[in-house]
Amino acid sequence: MRVFLFVHFVVFLFLSPVFAEIDVAVVSESIVQVRVYKNHKILAEGSGFVVNEEGYVLTNAHLLADAEGLTVRSRKTGAEIVSQQIFTNRELNLALLRVQGLDLPPLNLSEQGAAVGRVVETLKITPQDSIQIARGTIGAYQDVPGKKVSDPVVHLLQHNAMVTSRAFGMPLFNECGDVVAINLPDLESGSWPFRKVEPREAIFALRSGDIITVLKDRKIAHTVVEEECLSAVERAQRDKKIAEDSIKAVAQAARDSVSAERVARLAAEKAVREKQQEAENAKAARLAAERAKAQADSASKAAADSVKVAQDSINTARLALEREKARTDSLKKVAEERIAAQNAADSLAAVHQQDREKTSQRLQWAIVSGSAVVILVLLGWFMFARRKRARLQATASRLSEAEQEAEAARQAAAQAPQPAPFRCLLEGQDNTGQPFALSIPALALSSGATLGRSPANAEFIIDHESVSREHIKLLYADGNLYAEDLGSTNGTRINGRLLNPREPVVLHNNDQLELGPVVFQVRLMQE
Repeated sequence: MRVFLFVHFVVFLFLSPVFAEIDVAVVSESIVQVRVYKNHKILAEGSGFVVNEEGYVLTNAHLLADAEGLTVRSRKTGAEIVSQQIFTNRELNLALLRVQGLDLPPLNLSEQGAAVGRVVETLKITPQDSIQIARGTIGAYQDVPGKKVSDPVVHLLQHNAMVTSRAFGMPLFNECGDVVAINLPDLESGSWPFRKVEPREAIFALRSGDIITVLKDRKIAHTVVEEECLSAVERAQRDKKIAEDSIKAVAQAARDSVSAERVARLAAEKAVREKQQEAENAKAARLAAERAKAQADSASKAAADSVKVAQDSINTARLALEREKARTDSLKKVAEERIAAQNAADSLAAVHQQDREKTSQRLQWAIVSGSAVVILVLLGWFMFARRKRARLQATASRLSEAEQEAEAARQAAAQAPQPAPFRCLLEGQDNTGQPFALSIPALALSSGATLGRSPANAEFIIDHESVSREHIKLLYADGNLYAEDLGSTNGTRINGRLLNPREPVVLHNNDQLELGPVVFQVRLMQE
């Protein structure tokens, strides 16, 4: 009865007609809305889908025509993000966008399960802006050659899963839930960028093979499913075969169970017979063991007597061996004492001889060492006296050089120009008409500050085309600030008076300084 119920459950499970419909809630997380802006207004809207986790989105190229701004809105979160256009192909009507921070799950691509007559599913957008499934079948394939020899051949398919115009750019799924194409407008709706995009009876879609080629050429990460996608009929046939095989397996298991029960009964009878035989064998073995024990006890007693006799013989031999060893050790000790006495006498004689030789060598070494010490002392005294005299001469020379350097420093300090007691602030306008202030430090005025347009000629730059590269020089001397025109092209004026080239003129506080058309107000700021 249990086997019968199990068979019916397997048949119901595998033969029930189930179509692998895609989960809209899951798939819609990867769908985005593409918006094109012009003059800060929405120019066009379409759809797209995510192909990898780095935020790359596929959509139609016709949406991007005349686009001044481009955004992608997540239908999952509602967030609208500015996107970057990576790739656009007019012949394929395919565009690739990059959206930073999109963080949506990608869809898998596949070239399986897209034959003519196969069932496909896509998504359509309702007037309430919700996503629903649109199902249809593939009707035909169409290859469109490019207008130029270098243009690629566009591989299209036609299906009748009707969608709205806002759903162009939606993915087309096979029966396994993988993307096999992207929906396009009708090819007869006009030249690119397909101004008329209303759907007709048959929908065109760009096959995933062309999409995969584009992604590979640009090294964009994507996932391609290579496994074969079975149709609903093929899956039903496969499931039916699995169910039939399961029924056969259950029937065979039942037959095997009956056969196994018969084999088990025969095995039990054989085990009973073997147990009886083992009991008889155990009884015979016990009698044999008792006889063997009696024989072992007799042999053990005889062996013990033999061991006792052998032990007595061994003890007698050990005593004789110990006495012989003691006598040998005594003789060996006497011989060693004689050898030691002879060695001691030889060592004493050798020591006396070595002492006499060492005493003679020490006397000779003392004479040589004393002479060397006297010579080294005299040589050291001579070198010390010579080095001391050289140091005294070097010290006198350095002292003379230091006095000369000090005198030169005093003279240079006396001749150095005194810093100005003020800094000069020039207030005017730069080349663009913006307020401009040029501050010249007191130290620069003391040494002479050059003003001009060229950084190579002037220390303080005035960015104006009418100012010469080296226009004017400001110098503080004798308690006054002098302005000297350096032969400029457009001349220099103080309070409206034109200066003669190379002729210094005193410059006072609040004077008006004109370098060509550039006018400055002079401010002398006390330090």
